[in-house]
Amino acid sequence: MERKILDHFRNVGEKVEKVVRSEPVESEKDKDVGMGADGTPTKCIDLKAEETAIEYFKNNLDHSILSEEEGIVEQEGAGFIVMDPVDGTRNSLLDIPFYCISLAFTPSDLSEVKVGYVRNLHTGTEYHAIEGEGSYKEGERLSPKSKSGDENTFSVYLGERAVPESFEVASTPRRVRSLGSAALEICMVAEGTLDLYYHRTPGQRRSLRLIDIAAGALILREVGGEVYNKDLERLNMDIDPSERKDVIAIYDEGVKEELP
Repeated sequence: MERKILDHFRNVGEKVEKVVRSEPVESEKDKDVGMGADGTPTKCIDLKAEETAIEYFKNNLDHSILSEEEGIVEQEGAGFIVMDPVDGTRNSLLDIPFYCISLAFTPSDLSEVKVGYVRNLHTGTEYHAIEGEGSYKEGERLSPKSKSGDENTFSVYLGERAVPESFEVASTPRRVRSLGSAALEICMVAEGTLDLYYHRTPGQRRSLRLIDIAAGALILREVGGEVYNKDLERLNMDIDPSERKDVIAIYDEGVKEELP
């Protein structure tokens, strides 16, 4: 079943990429067209991508769907497709080539994710994982290597909504980035390009949702890494469009020792 679901995820990724690329007018992409299930404004590009994905899944799979704009779409089959059609919307609107579709399948919650698929919608680069079978980028199995502290690169969410500890974390390594797509950044931890992904905010509004991290979490876990909460405990999240959590993603456990 998992292999079949992954094949459908690939099909959806290709379809959504075509939809996103076919939106030529920047003012149309950026237009607010409604309110998402989590109470944040919906951009035109998000809505069109989501409609494309939901239509496909309704015609080809019977699992319920947790999505950014619609929330929970009930279907008769067991389990849930957890979907963010455009993770990194702001990047796409600014023509920064770092935004993706994130798709996962779980029987129940984040801890039980069985299939994860992330596709960069600008480059077409794919990451995927099936539980127990490892993680892959463009068909090549991921096998990250531990680094010394001097070589580490962290991705840290900064700005007016970041917690003070974020700035302490950002001062630890020689190199810091903040790239704007949680799913892709967690995949970069899984491949060893980044050594830490750190996203913490004082309140719930700017913390992350299950749709942002479900696919990336499995891809990271399948190489031996993990996603944690702010207390560095293994993170779990329910099928709930309103739930938001702080997220810390690490491959090498030694990185924990560098955190304040």
